[in-house]
Amino acid sequence: MNRDLVTRTRPSDDLGRALPPEAVLLAPAPPQAVPIRPPAGVWGLVVVAVRTTPAAGAPVRFVGDPPAPDPAHTDTAALLAGVWLPAPPPADLHDGDVVVRLHPPGNGDPDGDPAVADVEILAATHGEWTTVRRWRSVGARWPHQVAMSVLVHMRFLADAALNDAHWATLTGPIAAAMPAWFSRELGLAGESAGSAPRRAPDALAALIEAGLIEVGEQLVWGGHTATVRAGGVLHDGGGHEFAVATVTSLATHLAGYTANGWHLWHRARDHRPLSALRTELGTPQ
Repeated sequence: MNRDLVTRTRPSDDLGRALPPEAVLLAPAPPQAVPIRPPAGVWGLVVVAVRTTPAAGAPVRFVGDPPAPDPAHTDTAALLAGVWLPAPPPADLHDGDVVVRLHPPGNGDPDGDPAVADVEILAATHGEWTTVRRWRSVGARWPHQVAMSVLVHMRFLADAALNDAHWATLTGPIAAAMPAWFSRELGLAGESAGSAPRRAPDALAALIEAGLIEVGEQLVWGGHTATVRAGGVLHDGGGHEFAVATVTSLATHLAGYTANGWHLWHRARDHRPLSALRTELGTPQ
């Protein structure tokens, strides 16, 4: 990997301390520091933080709204940072992750115009990496062109995971108290009454089952502490029984920008990041 590129695009000050040490900052950043091709041996960049500027406007526009700004000439990304990935990780373990990939323009000729790239946005959903949008032949301002799309997809996937977590938390006790046939009809349980509710994407259930995280264990990030609860959801100490969150939804709530919590939260007992534990889970033994 180009160490000079990483150094020139590292975040600084408070933001730098909040993001993982391997993160690269793509916005705000001078154009000469924005990569047009990925470093050697890299598959893509998983976005760990994104925030748009007021100039970006609403993602949905209506008749009578002022025209949307041209991101090719307007700073619509106040923050875009990510971590380079050497290979595509298992999509089923990375549900909710959004990745940016940089390709040579046009037909993929590696000798094509070095000043532009085709930019592809992928999301891990339902166990697959799916292309959600692609831009052709864009220059060093590509972070501003993709920021809104990245933000919308990250927030949509995080909200969906949070809704699933709330549903599982609320219905688990109900399903356990119902006859098997009735809870199955309502979709409140799995094979039988009292079985574990369906997993919520972006929760820690798989890490708990593998013994890498324990129920009741604490996670830390940026001065914040959260407790792992049954089902892999998180509780931030608000005092409400059903005030649960998932890894990314809680990080986003605390950060003030849209964040990928897997790269921010650490296991308190040894400070290992959840992203490393997740990679260990997906590595064949």
